[in-house]
Amino acid sequence: MYCEFLYIILDYFSVLTKKEAGFVFAFPLIIAILSFVYTIYEQNDCQYEFIQTIMPFVGTLLGFSLAALALLLSNARIEEKTHKYQTHRFIRNKVVSMYNLMVILHSYIIVSETFLCASYYVAYLFPAIYNETLSTIVNTVFIMGVFHVLFATIHTISSMYFITVKKG
Repeated sequence: MYCEFLYIILDYFSVLTKKEAGFVFAFPLIIAILSFVYTIYEQNDCQYEFIQTIMPFVGTLLGFSLAALALLLSNARIEEKTHKYQTHRFIRNKVVSMYNLMVILHSYIIVSETFLCASYYVAYLFPAIYNETLSTIVNTVFIMGVFHVLFATIHTISSMYFITVKKG
């Protein structure tokens, strides 16, 4: 089976600092927990409505992320400038250049967005599951995934800004 995407995920976790991991995972977790609590206490479908409205945005974001990675990979000027600078991050005991860091960050976002889109459409295969608690938990995990992708995108864009503007 093709599981090379696991290297992208492992490399992403290798290059994250604790502060970045807190930003990319803690805030989405807090938002997801708040949505879970609100949904349980108010007993409404706000999670389901949110997921329906956010999915076209995630699909569009996936397209833009693919375009951003393609531009990053095809821009010789950025590649030349960023290959020179080594970061203080390591993957398998090798120092990561800024260029490699940017490719890892963008690739991870694309993999995450793809999983979100795929899981959304796979959920249509199981419409007969009407356990409210299970549905709320699955929706909460999905909402955490959506916000994780959004915060990871903010992190990646700010990293790219500091790499190209501040270091360039």
